[in-house]
Amino acid sequence: MAKQTLLQMTQQILAESDGDNVNSISDTVESDQCARVIKETHDYIVDTKDVQHTSSVKQLTATSGTTPNVMTRPEGFHTIEWVRYDKRTAAGNNSNFEAVSYMDPDTFLGMVLARDTDDSNVTAVTISADLVIPVINDRSPIYYSVFDTGSDDLIFDAYDSDLETNLQASKSMAYGTVKPSLTLSDSSTMDLPRHMEQFIVAEARAMYFDLYKDGVTSEVDRRRRRTEVRQQRQRNIIENTDNDNRPDYGRI
Repeated sequence: MAKQTLLQMTQQILAESDGDNVNSISDTVESDQCARVIKETHDYIVDTKDVQHTSSVKQLTATSGTTPNVMTRPEGFHTIEWVRYDKRTAAGNNSNFEAVSYMDPDTFLGMVLARDTDDSNVTAVTISADLVIPVINDRSPIYYSVFDTGSDDLIFDAYDSDLETNLQASKSMAYGTVKPSLTLSDSSTMDLPRHMEQFIVAEARAMYFDLYKDGVTSEVDRRRRRTEVRQQRQRNIIENTDNDNRPDYGRI
């Protein structure tokens, strides 16, 4: 079954509320309000239920020479399943993407803080006002950690100053689950399973009636509750076991 567009969802809700027939979500104030309710409902449910549907490979984002061992997560990532970095040892060599292993913050800090900043291959890097860590500066990273799940920063244990002033986006690769998004356009569709789409439309319908009509009717409320039950049952069937040893950005 083809996915409904945002325009079709809007037309459906407007028809059920005796609204005007429209050919675009921007045709009337009413259609614009309805489309925005659908989008806001979509975004709220995606965030609160930690919906993680689409997987993707993206580059990490480089920072600067003042934080040479810090990179930031790709926009929209909920979880990072793995990270690879190009560990070539000379600029003219072929690419050599190898895994960089995740290490929990306590173990990571125990490892790096044991280094001697008087060594020529160790650089003291200021991560925050309260934290300066010794970073190896003559090889590619082997480990990374995430100190705060509310932060976008991935902290690596090393960088190769002979090749780069800081870790580079073009030499990084991350695989993870991406938060679905919905844009305010007629042809926009939800990048979600069908049961989740139906659940969001039901919630948006109830919200629209509550905000702009005479309140949620008993029939609208019954339909919303039935859809919520079906959605929860379907989610339990297809839900995968989480891998707890990787950073989870689901509530950012």
